[in-house]
Formats: sequence, structure tokens, C-alpha cells
Amino acid sequence: MSNSNKKNKTNKKEETNFEDLKKPWIQQRTGLRLIIGISVGLMILVAAQIIIGTGDWGKGILYGLLFGGSIWLVFYGMNWFHSLFRSKEK
Repeated sequence: MSNSNKKNKTNKKEETNFEDLKKPWIQQRTGLRLIIGISVGLMILVAAQIIIGTGDWGKGILYGLLFGGSIWLVFYGMNWFHSLFRSKEK
């Protein structure tokens, strides 16, 4: 009986539709809201930690903007990288 269960599991793996894997997991609007929330939260956290630690507001704001902007840099960089390998569909 266990051999028949193993055969059924392997058949299910072979039936994977790769077109479904290429579809987005979440909507673009939801993704952008999530990235905005994370980047703003990281900006505030980094800026607050530097301001509390050193008392230098300029340095805190600068590093907050740099770390928050790095999330957007990774986002657009990965979009560019994936666009190199995706075919242009019309």
C-alpha cells in the first residue's frame, strides 16, 4: 500500500504547470504598499537609533534615507535583472 502512495505523489509532482508559477503572487498595488511601509519603517528605525546613540540629527536622517532607499534600489535592480530573462509578451 505504501508503494502506491509513493507513485501517486510522484505523478502529482510531474503535473506541475509552470505557467502558473510565472504569475505574480500578489497584486502590484499591494506589493508597492508593502515596500513603502517597510522602507519608511526602516528609515524611521535607523534614524532613531543613530539620533539616540549619537545625538546627531543630520547623520541620523542621512543614514535613514540611505537605508530606506536601499530597499527601492534592490526592488528596481531585481526588476531590471528579471527583465533581462523574460520575453516580451504582447
